Amino acid sequence: MGEVDHYIERIQAAVHTVFQQMQPELLEVVHSYELTPTQFFVLIYVNKKGSCKVSQLAEHMDVKPSAVTLMIDRLEQHKLVEREHDKKDRRVVNIRLSERGKERLKQLIGARKAVAQRYLSSLTTEELEAMASITEKLAQITVFDKNEEEEGKC
Repeated sequence: MGEVDHYIERIQAAVHTVFQQMQPELLEVVHSYELTPTQFFVLIYVNKKGSCKVSQLAEHMDVKPSAVTLMIDRLEQHKLVEREHDKKDRRVVNIRLSERGKERLKQLIGARKAVAQRYLSSLTTEELEAMASITEKLAQITVFDKNEEEEGKC
């Protein structure tokens, strides 16, 4: 086994352990706000986009639009999202976060951040900087690979 393989095994084992410990707490936080993890994902996605169509959300989640419609119905019942007709084409319905949805998402992200802070509190500032740089680099690679993959579909 090469040196790189050894590092990869160490990283995989450590990441697995950390996520195994954090995941139940992160899920509990989401559930405490009366949301499912998928609904949380939808709120994050819609917030990031500002607004989006059901078809865009379905494509991003790799599910059928009907499944997204049901989820949006539930989120709308809880007054977390709003549907609005497109000004250019009234047949198109856009989904956006309501003010209540924005506030709930802000609170939820803060609560999840508190969990992460507990786990990361033993790291030094230098270690946090290194971890931030490495994870940002990994995230950038992942986004780049996904964009290349999507371009290949055209």
